[in-house]
Amino acid sequence: MVGIAGLVVTLGFYWRIVIDLRSTVLFDLGDPLLQAWELAWQRHFLFNGGDFWTGNIFGGTENNFAFTDSLLGYLPFSLIGGSGPADAILRYNLAFIFAATLAFIGGYMLVRQLGGTWHAAALGAVVFAWAPWRLAHVHHLNLLSTGGIALALFALARGHGFSLRHGFRPELARPGWAVAGWLIAAWQVTIGFATGLPFVYVLGVIGVALLVVMLRKRKQISRRLWIADGVGAVAFLTVTLLMTLPYLRVVELYQFTRTLGELQTYSPPPQGLITTSHFSWLWSDTAFTAWTWDMEPAPWEKWIFPGLVLLVFAAIGLAFSAWPRKVRLVLASGVVVSAILALGTSFFHGTFTYLLLWKFLPGWDALRTPGRLILWTTLLLLLLAAGAVTKLAQSLARKHKQRLVALVMILPAVGALAEAVPVFPYAHPPAMPEGLQQEFEKPGPVVILPMDLTGDSIPMLWSTKDFPILANGNTGNYPKNWTELTAATKAFPSSRSIEALEKHNVRRVIVVKSLVEKTPYARSLIRSVDGLPLTKTETRDIVVFTLR
Repeated sequence: MVGIAGLVVTLGFYWRIVIDLRSTVLFDLGDPLLQAWELAWQRHFLFNGGDFWTGNIFGGTENNFAFTDSLLGYLPFSLIGGSGPADAILRYNLAFIFAATLAFIGGYMLVRQLGGTWHAAALGAVVFAWAPWRLAHVHHLNLLSTGGIALALFALARGHGFSLRHGFRPELARPGWAVAGWLIAAWQVTIGFATGLPFVYVLGVIGVALLVVMLRKRKQISRRLWIADGVGAVAFLTVTLLMTLPYLRVVELYQFTRTLGELQTYSPPPQGLITTSHFSWLWSDTAFTAWTWDMEPAPWEKWIFPGLVLLVFAAIGLAFSAWPRKVRLVLASGVVVSAILALGTSFFHGTFTYLLLWKFLPGWDALRTPGRLILWTTLLLLLLAAGAVTKLAQSLARKHKQRLVALVMILPAVGALAEAVPVFPYAHPPAMPEGLQQEFEKPGPVVILPMDLTGDSIPMLWSTKDFPILANGNTGNYPKNWTELTAATKAFPSSRSIEALEKHNVRRVIVVKSLVEKTPYARSLIRSVDGLPLTKTETRDIVVFTLR
């Protein structure tokens, strides 16, 4: 029933893509098309083999699939549909629906396991899947894919007989669930390190605490549980290590680094904690969107409002809760610490907070968006709020009928759901121009103009039938050949641009007329090729320049 409820809510919120799964994406044509290409590349690898970590973009530069989160955990979706842009969009949209539904289920199951009533779990499900800050990341499948985090914590808690109400009870341990928790955590890491890296460290802290408790109560711990944890932890660490290898190789090959300047640019200001996006139907044009457009660039990384209903019930949960006082203090401390970390360098320059992690935790310096840590603030607030709702439900149950209690105590979840009702923009990827597929079937790398950060996602999508080698590409990192070609082709055709093309072994440039309209690239259609080693062939939709 929980899964059905989560799916129904998701389908309702995502109705724009539900009615047109093959040709509509939410938000824009940037990251959604990149991630559609990623899932399509996984299918291509599954059915055709080759080097998984080297895609057809950036001229086939080595390990370019590890320039961003790989979404490897969604490999089973490769079995859906066929090749080509329409099936790539279908696959992406189905994965998108799955991610939100799984987060809903995970939030519910975690709260129930930790001792919450179903009313509290309903609030947890809504918040974990649809907190207001998540609406701003509707174009980031990797960031919305957090269901595995909640489900892993649920399974580990059940496997060890743990709840917030009663603590660790070894007699209730279920070793099979413990193994499942570690394996689900490993799957979560395969989605990507944007959320996966903090999760690895959180799980490390939990693992150490768990080991200490188990050693103290070792006489009560069954041998099966020790084995289950050993096998599960080894599997988790092995998968995590294997996932890091291609990314370490990328750093070795390209020396990609995140700078302090980038970190400062993407750090949310303090008012980001009470700022939501205009995608919220309830909060649009209210005080919670007063600073929405004052946070450029990339403002969606700085809208980190966890939700008013959540904050109210979390505050109530500090004093009135089903959880013991010590648990509430730990949760409250975690809320404060994680919220401060989510502000990055905006909190007293981050000198004694975020920058300590950035400088000393391995891999943390690859993360440039501190605001995404609001996920952990939300989770801790959720648990505080669940304690309050559980206590209220229990108090009412002593004096009133169950139906009345259910009607009243479901209101927090309904309120949180109202905050989550979205008004999403959507986009239709342009159809492949006539004649482009024939050009893709010719050997050798090709440049598609326009060539820029977000626009390159469109030819990437068009390439998902046969995956020809493109010099274009759009990921979180960009190799030198892409930056050089991007700069040079702004003045194409010219002697400088031809030198850059020859340097990177590109023999063809294809200008898509519909995409260059009203852009500087439109001049490439009218510049003379006299005296240049080029042949020019024009059709209704494209112009093909071939180096002689």
